[in-house]
Amino acid sequence: MNLTTVNLGTIQETLLITLWARAVEMKQLDPILTDPRAAELLTQIDYDFQKFLQEKSSQTAVCIRGKAFDKIVSEFLQKYPQTPVVEIGAGLNTRFERLDNGSLRWFDLDLPDAMTVRKSFFEESDRRQFISGSVLETGWIESVKASTDGPILFIAEGVLLFFSEQQVKTLFATLAEQFPGSWIVFDAISRLLLAVRHRFDAVKHTSAKFQWGIWNIQEIETWDSRYQLCRSLYIPGDFNQYLTRFPWMEYVLMKLFPGFQRMSGVHLVKLS
Repeated sequence: MNLTTVNLGTIQETLLITLWARAVEMKQLDPILTDPRAAELLTQIDYDFQKFLQEKSSQTAVCIRGKAFDKIVSEFLQKYPQTPVVEIGAGLNTRFERLDNGSLRWFDLDLPDAMTVRKSFFEESDRRQFISGSVLETGWIESVKASTDGPILFIAEGVLLFFSEQQVKTLFATLAEQFPGSWIVFDAISRLLLAVRHRFDAVKHTSAKFQWGIWNIQEIETWDSRYQLCRSLYIPGDFNQYLTRFPWMEYVLMKLFPGFQRMSGVHLVKLS
């Protein structure tokens, strides 16, 4: 088999961590997240995935995070089934395949090098469009507006952690101004976890660095009076059935100090 070579920037390389995590999860008898396409893609990419093999904690956390995103997004789409979706930093995610209700208008947005990799394995359709660009710039906005109007559901999985707090604030403000009435689903970690996570996360095998953490997710409502925190799922706190999947030292720590179970979470915020 001819393997696909990938040339990715520092942060973009982390999309291969999430792909690996979802792919190896398929070997579990009772997988946290079912993603057979990820397992297929893993065998087609020329990359040293072996360096992640010992990262059991990261692998489990990534899958729980993905499950939390799927849960919040699917609940949202049950309530608002015609709302267009923009997935920021789509990477090699298969969320469209997992959650498509048959009528969704979906946009996958990522940086040019990551989008080149994505196009090697996925195709656009009449309801799914790929956009190459940085969410921190404005070029992508007209591409979305040209195809749809009204409120949008934005999804940012494993993305905002690599932004500065000011970049996160600017992004939220831009989305609120350009797409009134919209929502964003994103993950965030506490500043305590931010301080130590680089030592234990699979990201340490890349050059990427986490930048943003927040002590209390409700702080976001103080950024702008329009912002409203609507839903939160904590990792692994709201998925206790998977606690035993973590290395025993982490398991004991989280059992003794339940607060550690709420230092990472997935959140839905209404922007305006």
